[in-house]
Amino acid sequence: MAKPDKPAAVPTRRSSRIRSNMERAAERATAEAAAKAEAALAASKNPPAKPAPKVKAKSAANKRKRAQSEAVPADDGAPAKKAKTNRRPAKARSAKRPEPEVPATPPPPPPPPPPPPPPPPPVVINAAPERVLDVLVFGSGENGELGLGPNRTEALRPVLNPYFDGRNDYAFLIVDFACGGMHTIALSSKNQLVTWGVNDNKALGRNTDWDGGMRDLDADASESDEPELNPLESIPKEVSAAHFPPDTVFTQVAAGDSCSFVLTDSGLVYGWGSFRDSQGNTRFRYISGPDGKAVTVEAKETPVLIRGLPPITQIVCGANHALALDTKGNIWAWGYNEQNQFGRRSFGRNKDSFKPSEVRVCRGKAKYIASGSYHSFAVDRDDNVWGWGTNNFGQAGDPKTAGGDSAFLPAPVKIPHLCKRQVTVLAGGTKHSAAVTAEGDCFVWGQMDAGQLGVVFTPEQTQDETLIRSDERGNPRICLRPTAVPDIEKVVHVACGTEHTVFINESGKAYSSGFGFQGQLGLGSEDDANVASLIGARSVQNRILIRAGAGGNRSVVASLHKWNSTEPEPKPEPEPEPET
Repeated sequence: MAKPDKPAAVPTRRSSRIRSNMERAAERATAEAAAKAEAALAASKNPPAKPAPKVKAKSAANKRKRAQSEAVPADDGAPAKKAKTNRRPAKARSAKRPEPEVPATPPPPPPPPPPPPPPPPPVVINAAPERVLDVLVFGSGENGELGLGPNRTEALRPVLNPYFDGRNDYAFLIVDFACGGMHTIALSSKNQLVTWGVNDNKALGRNTDWDGGMRDLDADASESDEPELNPLESIPKEVSAAHFPPDTVFTQVAAGDSCSFVLTDSGLVYGWGSFRDSQGNTRFRYISGPDGKAVTVEAKETPVLIRGLPPITQIVCGANHALALDTKGNIWAWGYNEQNQFGRRSFGRNKDSFKPSEVRVCRGKAKYIASGSYHSFAVDRDDNVWGWGTNNFGQAGDPKTAGGDSAFLPAPVKIPHLCKRQVTVLAGGTKHSAAVTAEGDCFVWGQMDAGQLGVVFTPEQTQDETLIRSDERGNPRICLRPTAVPDIEKVVHVACGTEHTVFINESGKAYSSGFGFQGQLGLGSEDDANVASLIGARSVQNRILIRAGAGGNRSVVASLHKWNSTEPEPKPEPEPEPET
C-alpha cells in the first residue's frame, strides 16, 4: 500500500525567488544544449568541403561582408553568437615547393649548319706575263744599279746578269722589269718581286742595312777581301711576299726616281718608296694622325696598298708621279704635281696630292698611258695621242709653248703628228720623247743638242722654224714635232733614259744615242752618240732582243730566254777592253 503524499508545503516569498532563478538557469542550459545538438547534427550532414583550388585573392572588404552574412542571430535572452559554417578557416599559404623536374630525354642535336661558301675568287682582269727574258745590263753601277754584285761597278757593253741566268740555280727567271732613276724592279716567272740599286729613299721595298763597307784607307784595295758595294743593294733580292695577301698574283711593275709600284691580276696597286719635290722634300702617302687629320708619310719602306683606285689595267711612273689606267678608260694620278703632271693645276691643300685623283683627259676612252720624267702621255680609243706636263723643250708634244725653261702645259693637248698612226709604244726622258707605231715607224722630238733623238738633221731641216728651234747662238736645240728615225729598220720598242735613248728593231738588234759618259749606251766607250748606233757586243750578237729599259746612268735590254731550246748556250767570251 502506497504511502500517502505529504501535504504540500506552503511556499514562502524567499523559496519562490530561488525557484524562479533555478528555472531560468535550467531553461538557459537547455537552450544551449539544444543549440549544440543542432550544430552537431548539421556538421554530420555536411562534411567539411575539400580545399578549393587556388583563386585570385579577394579584397579584405569582400571577406568582411561574407563573414557578416554568415553570422546566426542568438535566441531570445541569449547573447548573439556567430554561426559555425562548413568552411575551414583559411590557413597561411606557404610558398609552393617546385616539383623536381624529371630529366627529359634531350632531343637529338640539330645538324651543324653548312659551312659558309668560300669567298668568290677575285675577278682576273690582268694576265701575268709568261715569256721568260734574258736580261743584259750596261752602264754605271757605282751604287749597285747594275745588279752585278758588290765587286763590279760598271759595264761598257751589255752583260748577261748572272742572277737572271737560267743556268744558275740561284737565278730569277724574269718576265717583266722597269728602270727607275737609280734602281730597278723586276717580276719573275715564280711571281717574285726582285729589286736592286740605290735604296736611300726606300725604293727597294726591303731593308738593306749593312754593317760592312768600313776598311782601312791606308790598305791596298787589291789586298782587301771586303766587297766594294753593299751586297743587299748590288745583288738582286726578293721583296717579301708577307707584305701581300695570300695568292696575290703580280702582272706588271713600274719605277720612278725613288718609288716602285706593282699591279695585280685583280687590278690592285701596291707601292713603296717616296716622291721628291723640287725643294728636296720627300712624301709618299697620307695616313690618319692622332687627331684624325691626314698627315703625310715621308717614305714607305715596305709595300702598301694604294687606296682610292678602281680596278687598274696599267701603271707607269714619272720621276715623282704615278699614273694608272682603269678598266673604264679613265686615268688616275698621284704624287707631286708641280709641273702639271696631273693634267691640271693644283691649288691650296690639293697642291701635292698623294691620294689618286682622276686626270681630265680621254675620260672613258683611254687605252694606253706612258710617262716621261715630268710629262705624261695617253692614247685614246679613237687613236688620238695626248700629252701634258713639262714642255720647256717640247717634250710633251706642244710646239707653241716649247722653249721656255719653266714652260708646262696647263691642260692636255693633242699631238697632231701622232694621231691616227696606231701608236703602240710611248716613252719619255727628262727633255725628250719617242713613239713607235704599229707599222714600225719610230718618231722622236724634244731636246736634241746632245744626240738624244738619234737623228742627224739636214741643213734644210735645221732652217725650218716649224721643225727646229735654235738658241740665241743659232745652235739647234729643240725638235718641235715628232720626226722619224732613219736607218734602223722597223722598230718594235723604244726606251728613254734621262738623256739617252735605246731602240730595238724587228730584227732583234739594239741601237742607242745620246749621253754616254757613264757607258749607258753600251757601245764600249763613254762617248756621246749623235746618231742611233748599233750595239754590237758579242753578248747580244746571237740574241733576238725584244725590249729595252733606261734609267739615269744605265740601260737594260732583254731577249727571249734561250733555254727554251735544247741547245746549250756557250759561255760568253770576255769583252775586249775599249781602245783609249
